[in-house]
Amino acid sequence: MQNRINIELSLSAKEYIQNAKQIVIVPHAGPDGDAIGSSLALMRYLKKQGKQVKAICPNAYPEFLTWLHGEDELDVFENNEEACTSYIKESDLIFILDHNSFKRSGDMGKLLEKHSATKVMIDHHPMPEDIADITISDTAMCSTCEMIYEFIDAIGGNNQIDKDIAECIYTGIITDTGGLSYNSSNERIYQIVGDLMEKGIDKAKVHDKIYDNYSASRMKLLGYCLNEGMELLAEYETAIIHLTKETLAAFEYQDGDTEGFVNYPLSIKGINISVIFMEKDDTVKISFRSKGDIPINQMARDFFNGGGHINAAGGRTFESMPKAIEKLKKELPAFYKSL
Repeated sequence: MQNRINIELSLSAKEYIQNAKQIVIVPHAGPDGDAIGSSLALMRYLKKQGKQVKAICPNAYPEFLTWLHGEDELDVFENNEEACTSYIKESDLIFILDHNSFKRSGDMGKLLEKHSATKVMIDHHPMPEDIADITISDTAMCSTCEMIYEFIDAIGGNNQIDKDIAECIYTGIITDTGGLSYNSSNERIYQIVGDLMEKGIDKAKVHDKIYDNYSASRMKLLGYCLNEGMELLAEYETAIIHLTKETLAAFEYQDGDTEGFVNYPLSIKGINISVIFMEKDDTVKISFRSKGDIPINQMARDFFNGGGHINAAGGRTFESMPKAIEKLKKELPAFYKSL
């Protein structure tokens, strides 16, 4: 089965890479395994080509990703804004990975939008905005890491993918598919995984670092979510989890601790929609999941300033958590009836 990425656009991006003097790679705010994995993989590949390149995250990323090779070279914009701003302004090529709107770039968004540097977007989320000179977008791809593999392969760099780059790519693929349990029906994904294994990835180690490397406080927080923080709306096949700032503080919350929590209620018989509300700073962050052909991204997009895939989406609101949950409950009957 052949490479699935747009070859023509990839080769155009290759020309920009060859001519670039300084490159910056930007994943989305609140970066997950796919965002970090794709950024590190591309960064390591470009360094092998002799390029001056940095990956700059808008904000902190989960602790369970800190084992990835090259992670110590990641810059966090909110921790070092002056230096990161200077590097971005001096760069002539910007890669926007795993997101398709400057709104997802956090506090870096306005800086990136105003910058005249050439921009290349590589992303698998629907409804990309017109923010890049080259947009490589494919919602059929399981992850941006799959796209980065195909991109490197398309521009003739497959032999440059070493074990460290391969483990970054594999991390994004499995975290965006729940360990290849959803969004992973295309046989090409398994061909890629097979090639990554031939390049020497330690599959057991990667799974252990990602899924069996949590703190005791995180496990206690999960227990709280399922025992006290969850509400079931059986008539709408929906589960709601809410986490206040006070609750998060009580369980010594660290960035990334709630990763995957929204998926647990979908294991309940008769529950096909799961939503988690979490207070963070002055906003309420919302994650949505669904089963089958339930387009939960419509709910995120229409009512909570978000979007995403048909079965996995996110949003946020500046309203209070009670008002945000009230809004969901108000809109849910009509949404459910339309299914």
